[in-house]
Amino acid sequence: MKKYKLDKIPSVFRNVNFGDEVWVSPKISPDEGAMLLVEAGENDGKNDVFDFIGGRLGKLVKGDVVPGVLGFRKAPVEFAGVVPKRVCVGDELYLLCESGLVGKISGVFEAWGKPMRVKVLGSIVGEDGKILNIRNYKLDDVKNISKKVPVICLISTRMDSGKTIMASKIVHYFKTRNRKVAAMKPTGVAFSQDPYKFLDNGANPVLDFLDMGMPSTCGPDGEAVVEGTKSLLNHLKHAGADLIIMEFGEGVLGEYHVSDILKNKQIRDQISYLILAANDLAGIYGSREILKTYGVEIDCVTGPIANSKVGIELIKKNFELLAESNQHDIKKTISAINKKVFKKKNGKK
Repeated sequence: MKKYKLDKIPSVFRNVNFGDEVWVSPKISPDEGAMLLVEAGENDGKNDVFDFIGGRLGKLVKGDVVPGVLGFRKAPVEFAGVVPKRVCVGDELYLLCESGLVGKISGVFEAWGKPMRVKVLGSIVGEDGKILNIRNYKLDDVKNISKKVPVICLISTRMDSGKTIMASKIVHYFKTRNRKVAAMKPTGVAFSQDPYKFLDNGANPVLDFLDMGMPSTCGPDGEAVVEGTKSLLNHLKHAGADLIIMEFGEGVLGEYHVSDILKNKQIRDQISYLILAANDLAGIYGSREILKTYGVEIDCVTGPIANSKVGIELIKKNFELLAESNQHDIKKTISAINKKVFKKKNGKK
C-alpha cells in the first residue's frame, strides 16, 4: 500500500470522511461503487467542470490527484459510460460526471463537449487493506413505516425539463406555511446541485440514491433501486416529514429504473400528486400512455411546453390537464395540490 495526498474531493464522496491523504493499493476490483484514485489528464478543450464535496462547481485540471467512483451513466444528452470488466493501474478511464463518477466511455453527446481522461493509480483502501466501496457508507435500511405522508412526485419526458425548478417552488411554498418538507431523488446520477436547491428552499432532510450506496441508478440492479427508494421514503417519514417531494432524475423512459419504481405498488400507492415536466405535446401523450400502464395518472404539466399561453391552451385542449409555467408564481399548481392532497380550498379546509 502507498499513501497519496488528495488535491480535490468530488461530491460523490459526501458521505465519506476523507482526510487529506488516502491509502492506495494496486489491487483493483472492477465493481460498481468501487473507490479509485485517479490522476486527471489534459483538460484543455475538455469538459472539466468539477462538483466539489462542499457543493462548489470548479475545475478539474491536468495533474490533479482525486478520488473517483466506478459507475454507470446512460445520459442521452451528456456522457454515457460503463464499469469496465477489468481495471488495472495505469489504465485510462473517463470522468463521466462532474461529481467524480468514472468509467469506460460508451457515448458522447457532442454538444456537451469532450470528456476528460483520467489515469488509474489504484484502489482506495482502508487501513486494513480492504478495497473501499461507496456502498460501505450507505444509510441503514429502514423497513416499512405505516405512517402516511403525502408524496408529491415530479417526473419528466427527458432530463433538463424543469422538474427541479418546480419542485423547489413547491418546497418553498409549503416550508413557509410551517410544514416540515423533506425531499428526495430516487433516480439519476450523483450530482450535488439539485439537493442543494431543495435545501436552499427549505427542505430538510434531503436524500437521494447516493445515500443508499449507489453512485447512479442506471446499473444492472433494478431491484436495488426499488428497495433503495422504499428505504429513502421511510427515512424521511422517520425524520418527521409531513410532506415529501420526490423528484425523479431522467425521464419516464430511459435506463435509470424509473419504470421499475413506478411499477412497484407499494411505492406507487404513496404518490399523492404527480407533476409531469414536458418539452412538447407528443411527450405528454407518450408519458400519459406509459404511466397509465403503471396505474399512475398525471395531475399537472409544467416545463418548456407550458411556458407560453399557447402551450397551456394546447395542453388543455388535447389532454384536459392543468398546466402551469414554472417561470413565475405557481398559484394554480399550489391550489390544486391543496385541494387534492390537503383537502383545502382557497387556503381553507
